[in-house]
Amino acid sequence: MSKIKQLIIFLNYTSLGILLPVLNLILLKKGADLKTLPLLIASYSAAVLCFELPSGICADLYGRKTVFLISGACQFLSVVMLCFAQNLFWLFCCVVLNGVSRAFSSGSLDALIVDQALEERGEECLPDVTARISIMGELGLALGCILGGFFSCLGDSYNANVLLRIALTVVTMGLCIFGIKEAPISGRGKQRPHFVSHLKGGFVTVFSKRDFPFILSGMLITGFLITPIETYWQPVYMRLSDLTQGSWMLGVLSFVGFFLSAAGNSLCRRLLLKYPGRQWRIYSISRIFAGSVLLILALMNSAWIFVILYGGIYLFLGTGSVAENTLINQYTPGPLRASVLSVGSFLLQTGSVFGSVFSSLTVDRIDVTGIWLTSGVVLIGYTLLITLLLMAQKRK
Repeated sequence: MSKIKQLIIFLNYTSLGILLPVLNLILLKKGADLKTLPLLIASYSAAVLCFELPSGICADLYGRKTVFLISGACQFLSVVMLCFAQNLFWLFCCVVLNGVSRAFSSGSLDALIVDQALEERGEECLPDVTARISIMGELGLALGCILGGFFSCLGDSYNANVLLRIALTVVTMGLCIFGIKEAPISGRGKQRPHFVSHLKGGFVTVFSKRDFPFILSGMLITGFLITPIETYWQPVYMRLSDLTQGSWMLGVLSFVGFFLSAAGNSLCRRLLLKYPGRQWRIYSISRIFAGSVLLILALMNSAWIFVILYGGIYLFLGTGSVAENTLINQYTPGPLRASVLSVGSFLLQTGSVFGSVFSSLTVDRIDVTGIWLTSGVVLIGYTLLITLLLMAQKRK
């Protein structure tokens, strides 16, 4: 993978990280509350759901670079609107447009990079390429989060964060336009596939391996787990720490989470290179550990223990994600790659919607502690169930 591609991935995720430490606080400041905040997140996820599969198909049929640039344009408009939003209606418009951007970005550039790497180096490079994509993304998020935390101290409006994200989005799209080349889809010695045959090919691909459907459905469970964490970790940490020195510490904590996620990506890369063919084992163990750490986190009342456990969750999620992405790319042929990656993202966002709705309906009854306990139990239970099921099928 070339340096320019790594830089584009890094800057794209850095721009995302600039707002992450304070995004929920921005939404709360501009008109949301603890009950409407999960609904705004659900609206974001619903927008992703509506456009996820069409965007993936468009990327495969009409060009991954074009779809990624559409994502950048939507992101630019979303952040500009956030500058002026002052009520729930405008916040809703911002998060929906942000969801459209997320749908068009998921899998498009990744699919292009993986296909070009496979064409140049062969399938043995797959663990290395998928890990590098993940590492660049997580490191970009980590840097963006710590920068975002410190920029948030420049004023109560968080405008510095918003303006920096706009600038980074523009730079990233410029690098993509001039730094990435993609061969025309219809210029590869064959006609562009028909839409219906493309869908049929994707369906056959997903069910061609016995564990492939379980991997994709596991992304739904992961979305259900992650959303309550991302929704409530900021107010929970502020309550535990009695934060008085400013919001910059939220950026540090976000940095810890994403840095350890990148460390998990790197750890999984080393494990896959040393123990080829163990993707599923690494995936299942890391998911069980992630759910277990969340159970402990939900019961703790110390700010420092919160930091350690919060980082531990992302360490294990990062480890499992590389194994997960390696399996998905290994099972998926090039012409269907963006579409299948979009299916995975679609299921991830479906789980996010379920997590958001569940959080909104139950936060008054069981509090954040109960929500996190439920999410951890669901992830552990699902992972154990499908692991035992696959083991039983293998023995037959």
